[in-house]
Amino acid sequence: MSNAAFWLAMLVMVIGTIGAFLPMLPGTPLIFISALAYGYYEGFNTITPLILGILFGLMVLTLVIDYFAGVLGVQRYGASKYGVWGSFIGGILGVVFFSIPGLLLGPFAGAVTGELLNGRQAEDAIKVGFGSFIGIAGGSLFKGIFAVAMIIVFITFAI
Repeated sequence: MSNAAFWLAMLVMVIGTIGAFLPMLPGTPLIFISALAYGYYEGFNTITPLILGILFGLMVLTLVIDYFAGVLGVQRYGASKYGVWGSFIGGILGVVFFSIPGLLLGPFAGAVTGELLNGRQAEDAIKVGFGSFIGIAGGSLFKGIFAVAMIIVFITFAI
């Protein structure tokens, strides 16, 4: 094991873990790519194709969770299609225009706006917006947990 290569991979993985919470960084894909590069560097002796398969599976799981977390959050709180689409569009616009605060406030505002456009009462629309916030926060928590799990798998076999 090359000490410098290992620590470089770990640095990239820490950045990937931060990316589990920030949408500007690819998160778990960055962790996977770092493990893949390290595996290639060391000849796939310790980071074998099986380990890469496990890491790939965890990465895909986080992407699926990320996709469905916000949608499930708004649906659980009774969103219509307008609320779901509003949350999705608000999330994109929020991140683009307001960075980190927009990540949380954009889907909330979008869900509320979508529900209001659909003719719902303000109280119900705010409830749906809260569901979008809960879904995104829960999804980020799971992504963070899976990112740490990926790093633990990597360390276990790389050392």
